[in-house]
Amino acid sequence: MHRPLLVQVKIILLWLILLPIVVGTYLIVWFDRWAKLTFSFPRNVDELSRKQDWCIRELKKNKVLPADAVIHSYKVTPLNQTIIFRSNAGIVEIEYSSGGTQQQLKCFAKFAPLMGSVWNKTIFNIQLNHIKEADFNRWFVKDDAAIPAPKVYCSQVSPYTGHLCLLTEYMDGCKEYMETVYETLPQEHLEAALEGMAALHARCWGEKSERMKKVLPIEHNTVLLMDSIVQYSWSVPARKVLDKSWSLMNECETVIHGDSRIGNMMFPSETGKGRFVLIDWQAVRKGKAVYDVAYFLMLSLHSGHLRAVEEQSLNHYYSYLTAKGVTEYSRLQLEEDYRHACLCVLVLLSLPLLSGEVSVEGDAAKIFVWGMEVWRKRMEDKFSTFDYVWMAQQYNLTEQEAKDAVAEMLQVIKKRLDGIYSGNLEAVGNEVKTITRKA
Repeated sequence: MHRPLLVQVKIILLWLILLPIVVGTYLIVWFDRWAKLTFSFPRNVDELSRKQDWCIRELKKNKVLPADAVIHSYKVTPLNQTIIFRSNAGIVEIEYSSGGTQQQLKCFAKFAPLMGSVWNKTIFNIQLNHIKEADFNRWFVKDDAAIPAPKVYCSQVSPYTGHLCLLTEYMDGCKEYMETVYETLPQEHLEAALEGMAALHARCWGEKSERMKKVLPIEHNTVLLMDSIVQYSWSVPARKVLDKSWSLMNECETVIHGDSRIGNMMFPSETGKGRFVLIDWQAVRKGKAVYDVAYFLMLSLHSGHLRAVEEQSLNHYYSYLTAKGVTEYSRLQLEEDYRHACLCVLVLLSLPLLSGEVSVEGDAAKIFVWGMEVWRKRMEDKFSTFDYVWMAQQYNLTEQEAKDAVAEMLQVIKKRLDGIYSGNLEAVGNEVKTITRKA
């Protein structure tokens, strides 16, 4: 794919700007791993368990605990890192008395990952993942009940090392699904997810407030950089899909979650406790609303389930969106955007650095590879019936080039997974199911 000279020069300048940032970030991460820098907040669950005074002070300052609360017990329980291998997290339980009555507070604590190499953490920080998550929780979730997220009690981050300290409401009684191993998704939970995403999108649709400046888009310069990374390994048709789908899906329409898979969702339980929320906001950004919908449907539903409910789900999402006040967006445009979004999801999981390869080991590596392979197969099935005539017209390709581009990206994912683990995936799947169910 031939680029104009000015674009080539721009890409060279972008790399000249980016490389010193990468080197500097790498050195900061390396130094922090060695020196264990201290912050005004705990850096992990272990530190939180030792910093009772800090935690109580923050909770009182944010009016989560009453000012006169007398603490009787304080306990921090780490969560299973085999399952949550990208975050260091735990549950805080506090027994206290206020106004003569005994009470209990339970909250969720999340910190930056402990696992992963220096290089992995460098890439994570360059993407500003925890800065985005902390800002969104501080500027949107904390004071806006319309955002489908747990209540925020404390949200702090180091802009230099990317260390996060997030204390939120503990979602007691909610239903969770172990990603890629659950049996089925009930219709009421499917609709809860669609309505929850519509609530987020409608709440921020076309908003131009000060808080929106805290939500970053994926700039077109990022698309140019990603294209330059794969220019010698991807075919021209595949790169055309990358360029156009990413550019379209990152138009600043509203705020999107960016990682809206079922593992980042919690649902009301069968007994009616809890409510729908999205968690893990480190990929939050400005973009096209339907990207979240495509990401959720393609990666979270079994292939047969998706085929059965896809059209109905788009109808339900659209009705929720319009009911919540979005009027200048047609059902036909949603359908068009959804097709581009499906391609964008495929591109995202095919790209190096962005496809989730973390420095995982042991059980965590098996969970990662198994999950990605499940997603790959779901996308493979989705694109087996894709409208390649439409794709060829939209991306200036022949129909065969369109099919080949999709097959190429699916194969890229397959090769990457084989590089991490090349054993019997069926056996791994059974092992993963045992691991997650025990957890």
